[in-house]
Amino acid sequence: MKNADGAREGGVSRGVDRLARYVLDIIPESAGPRRATARGSVIYSVRSPGSQTFLAREHSVGIVLRPSRKLRASLGSDRITEYDAPVGCLVVNPAGVDSSLAWSQTRENAVISISPEALSELAAHESDLADTELQPPAFGTVDLRALNIAQMITAELTGKLPPNELYLDSLLTVFGVHLLRTYTSRNRQAVSPKGGLSAVGARRVREYLDENFVRKVMVAELASVAGVSPNHFIARFASTFGMPPHRYLINLRLDLAEKLLVDGELAIAEVAYLAGFSDQSHLAATMKKYRGRTPTGYASVKT
Repeated sequence: MKNADGAREGGVSRGVDRLARYVLDIIPESAGPRRATARGSVIYSVRSPGSQTFLAREHSVGIVLRPSRKLRASLGSDRITEYDAPVGCLVVNPAGVDSSLAWSQTRENAVISISPEALSELAAHESDLADTELQPPAFGTVDLRALNIAQMITAELTGKLPPNELYLDSLLTVFGVHLLRTYTSRNRQAVSPKGGLSAVGARRVREYLDENFVRKVMVAELASVAGVSPNHFIARFASTFGMPPHRYLINLRLDLAEKLLVDGELAIAEVAYLAGFSDQSHLAATMKKYRGRTPTGYASVKT
């Protein structure tokens, strides 16, 4: 009763299904602010070293907001996995699946839970399939989209003004759709016959690289965008695009560099910077290796 009363004081709305508030009782009130909405609940949690074991009654997801090392976890079995969790790492715990977690240092994360009924409703709108099954990714998987939503939820829970329940429920809806599109059997079945990325995953990765190729892009980022395990991403990417991610990235940078050099309006050093190379020498060496020409050769095209 004490925990239930505390949950109400923390912003649980009247009429919200008790099931959707279960995670609020699992995580101590002292861990941080929380809120329940029509679809589920959200918590910003900071917890000292400890452990936790529970059987999920709703779909629950923990998103890491501060790096943690040597977490020991299990999900749906007695097998314990030890792994390091960088920022953006997440664990998807489907309803009805038991889990355990032990941590040896203070950890900071956001916890988002969605009732099975709410997720089924979203699935019906998303694909006309209300019985979509969540498929948790491997421990250590980084999901930048989930992190972005978790950060918005955290900002709302920890802001100076009282949390806006309607806004949080909207974020829960967005998060639920992301779960359906990224961690469901429907998404995982859409893998190409040759073991490459799904058509949707390939499109998302291509678009992501088109927007971010001038900066350093990590494999974990791309795997998250594609909705596959980082351990399998490079092989699937190569099968789909005919080359590893690093080579694909270099080609995008060189294509931009060539265009800028032919335009002839910028110095070679500026072109190198804009195209994502560390300096002019790096651009020259890379261009010579992969295109058989030097930047000065391209620059001389326009005279």
